[in-house]
Order: sequence, then C-alpha cells, then structure tokens
Amino acid sequence: MLRTQFFSISFIITLVIVVIGCGSGESGPKLYTVSGTVTLDGQPIPDASILFKDPASKNKSYFANVKNGSFNSEMEAGKRRVLITANRQSKNKMVDNAEGTGKEPAMEQYLPSKYNEKSILEIEVGSNNENSFTFDLKSK
Repeated sequence: MLRTQFFSISFIITLVIVVIGCGSGESGPKLYTVSGTVTLDGQPIPDASILFKDPASKNKSYFANVKNGSFNSEMEAGKRRVLITANRQSKNKMVDNAEGTGKEPAMEQYLPSKYNEKSILEIEVGSNNENSFTFDLKSK
C-alpha cells in the first residue's frame, strides 16, 4: 500500500514538472511563411537550395529547398540576402568515384555567382507583405 502511494505521488510530481516545464518556455520570434518560384532562363529549376541570410549578420539564416521551381519556408520578419545554389553533373570534368574503381562526372554549380556567393538578390519578409517571391534568373 505504501509503495503504491509512493509511485502515485512520484508520478503526479513528475507530471506536474513536465506540464509546468513545457508551458513556461518562450515561444520565440514570430515566423512568416515564405514561398515562391525560381526559374533559370524561363524554365523552373528542378533542384536547388536557397539560403536566406540577414545582411547585417545579427539574426539567424533560413533555408529552403527548391523542387520543380517552387520553394516554401518559414522565417522571421526582416531583410534577407538570397543565395541560390544549384548543382548538376559536369559534362567535361571527371573525378574519381567514391569506391576508387573509376571515374564519374564531377558536380558543378551552374548558376552565375550573382545569385549565390556574390548575390544581388534581396527580399523583405514581414506581416505587411505577401511573402511570395519570384526569382527569374538568367544564365548570362
């Protein structure tokens, strides 16, 4: 009987701690849904990555995958520098394969640097904005 009461009291105390602990944390900054499209020379990019970076490097960065030209993510309000990368197999460069038994096409970044490492792209995310963006990239 005493043992049953001890386990019951222990269970109730643990439950109260969990409930209080889960409810007392900060919810964090408000996040906004951001979506859009990415095309290269008018065609949807099949597979790419987007990094949404705070130009002042004070707030965190956010990431989105591009699939068939579309992306979706959530992030805090504010200005973001947009860096888009897309890789494909090279037609000209070969590298050793992982097994060391032969060669395979190297992967290459095929978007111009003005869309990634030297990006000229920026967006503004916020409650007054639609937060839907279209990136029409040009290969030249």
